Amino acid sequence: MTQQANILLIDNNDSFTFNIVDLLRGIENCNFQVINSEELDLHDLDLFTHVIISPGPMTPADYPVLENVISYCLKNRKPLLGICLGHQAIGTYFGAKLTRLDQVIHGQQHTIEVTQKNNLLDSLPNSFPVGLYHSWVLSTVNFPEELEITAYSKELIMAIQHKTSPIYGIQFHPESFLTSRGKKILINFLSL
Repeated sequence: MTQQANILLIDNNDSFTFNIVDLLRGIENCNFQVINSEELDLHDLDLFTHVIISPGPMTPADYPVLENVISYCLKNRKPLLGICLGHQAIGTYFGAKLTRLDQVIHGQQHTIEVTQKNNLLDSLPNSFPVGLYHSWVLSTVNFPEELEITAYSKELIMAIQHKTSPIYGIQFHPESFLTSRGKKILINFLSL
């Protein structure tokens, strides 16, 4: 990454947010600011080159401001990465349905299979281990046409992208020590 990235990291009241901060600190040419979703002024979005929506408890419906963030990024073609809850917020914004897992997946390492390379997953292996911490997933049933599924794990959606805008979602946690290629994923995102 050669150009300066100025990142807004939206914190959805999740301790993992500060693991993302630690990962960002290790990336050159990267400035960032953490703003809690409850304190976010949408005009703040103009100040940043990239937006990351953090993980968080509950579901996207509990964070209505995220719809406005996604709408802004879509309209302005601003690179957006949703992680876990953020990924689910992107999916539901475009019409995907959430499914509650029968068995919660917290602190487990699974292998994802990349089914479609894109700028976010560029130069990564077709399969690699990731850390999972979730109890909800996006359903594949009636999946929105505007989005593409780019990775799975055990038939569960692990990564998505918008077909025409730089909007990406990952169900797994790149900041987890269980994810082998998390820093590379963030570098790829910041190169957009």
